[in-house]
Amino acid sequence: MKKLLALCLFFLLTLSACSSQTLEQTMKEVDSTNLSDEPIGGLKVGTFLREEPGFKGYESNGEYNRNYNQYTNGELDVSVDKEGTDEILAVGVIESGTGSTTVHIVLGSTLDEVTSAYGEDYFSYTDSNQGMQEIGYVDHENNLLLSFVHVDNKVTGMSLGYAFDRLIWE
Repeated sequence: MKKLLALCLFFLLTLSACSSQTLEQTMKEVDSTNLSDEPIGGLKVGTFLREEPGFKGYESNGEYNRNYNQYTNGELDVSVDKEGTDEILAVGVIESGTGSTTVHIVLGSTLDEVTSAYGEDYFSYTDSNQGMQEIGYVDHENNLLLSFVHVDNKVTGMSLGYAFDRLIWE
């Protein structure tokens, strides 16, 4: 349950946080980075979970009013469209997960390693309500977001998902 709560908070941070400028406004202002071939842990947004063995749904999937269900294989947490398509809407790595990006960014990587790998066209955002800091890259053409939550210059969580209007939590 703790892992589910952390994952939910991570995705909520990615989607809607409080500050003088919203996360979405911040994301819209950053220059685009091509993320079309980017997976986390080998999973890409827009592919289908039914093709991936070993994932189990969270017991709490039916408890929330949202357009996705969450699954895990112990290494990756995946948000999947619950309209029956099994389309992957987001992939995340938190806590002890071992998934990596194409350029081998993992939990514990430094922000310098992230920016060296993905470039300087990133946004920086702090959710003052939750005390979480992140940097992220937006692919405006493909509606993708790659974000890295960090503490003390080290990646503590990362996710790849649709940037705008795909994950809905009401």
